[in-house]
Amino acid sequence: MLKNPLKNPYRVIILIGLFLRLLWAIAVPVVPVSDSNAYDVFAQNLAKGNGFGWGVNELTAFWPPGTSFIYAIFYKIFGHTYWPIILFNLLLAAGTIWVSMHLAEKWFSQRIAILTGFILAFWPAQIQFTTVLASELLFTALVMAALCLWLEEKFTLRSRAIGVGVIMAAACYVRPTALLIPFLLLFFRVIKTREIFKTVTATLVMFLIMAIIIAPWSYRNTQLFGQFTLLSTNSGAVLWMGNNPNSNGGYMHLPEETKGMNQSQKNQYLKSLAREHIKEKPLLFIQRCIIRLIDTHSRESIGVAWNEKGLVSRYGSGILLPLKIINQLYWLPALGLGLIGILILGKQYGWLTMLTHPTVVIWGYLAGVHAVIISQDRYHFPSVPMIAILAALTVAYGLDQKAKSHKSG
Repeated sequence: MLKNPLKNPYRVIILIGLFLRLLWAIAVPVVPVSDSNAYDVFAQNLAKGNGFGWGVNELTAFWPPGTSFIYAIFYKIFGHTYWPIILFNLLLAAGTIWVSMHLAEKWFSQRIAILTGFILAFWPAQIQFTTVLASELLFTALVMAALCLWLEEKFTLRSRAIGVGVIMAAACYVRPTALLIPFLLLFFRVIKTREIFKTVTATLVMFLIMAIIIAPWSYRNTQLFGQFTLLSTNSGAVLWMGNNPNSNGGYMHLPEETKGMNQSQKNQYLKSLAREHIKEKPLLFIQRCIIRLIDTHSRESIGVAWNEKGLVSRYGSGILLPLKIINQLYWLPALGLGLIGILILGKQYGWLTMLTHPTVVIWGYLAGVHAVIISQDRYHFPSVPMIAILAALTVAYGLDQKAKSHKSG
């Protein structure tokens, strides 16, 4: 006899999340802008066999290719239509919600897992990204899947290392910030098991798998630009944008002297300028890092901004401000509850556990990487599952305290 899926709270939450995202996808047309437009154009050219770039004679490595590669597969099979990407985003959302609940239950309890699921299911910006061509949802899903697999003790350590290596290589193709995450995974296991040699060996296997998978793209880039280029050529540019005498913490036009350089040369040149500036002004660097950290977490309007053309074309510009307000009214309390959750984690489980817990370490790592370069609210997106778990911990703690006060009263 088949079980009723609605009796499983995890499935119910995922179905709610998918329903809300499907409603958004029906209501809002896809109109790629900014990076979304780049992913779209690159995917079309890949599907046509023109290579990764703006055209046959305009190949690039400024963006990592992973997101466009996946879209290109859809375009090759279904033609240039966005519905396969929307369905893919729905799948990513369902997977992220499920993995987040699974980890929340593993670390805390089923109640906190259910609260985590509801927080993610109703998260406005996460819903809005259903109709955005971007790396955020894919990168988040890959990182969460890698973490979930790494912590799954029912599989052998070697098989987990191989599987995580494949997933992390895919994540690097989406965002190179994934390159250092295996060190975090190593740290989590050493803290938990104290098995240093076995864990280091498994991590080396992980890095070997990643290197094998990334190598073909590195070879392509090196052949294209005449010097070794691992994944993308934007790291120097964004580091310079955040660390030069005229930096405002956001995007800037590249300096005139970079004209005539190829992308790899620009990358190395701008990286060297940024490093020199940081060495000359270390206190300014620290100050800017703090400002960027705050700015990245101060708002969550990118889901509306990157859907703006689609929203305005169907509903007029009057819809934009209300949606941004809704986003902010959800984001700021979730952020506050997440920050409080860190303190509750320390109080309930010990301060060492707090400092080494994956929710805190991964959020801190992702936030720290972008604090060094430039700020934008979309850069906190991969941290959202961790923030949701910590927020759920806070809500559960508050409910427990309320229940205790009622009993004592």
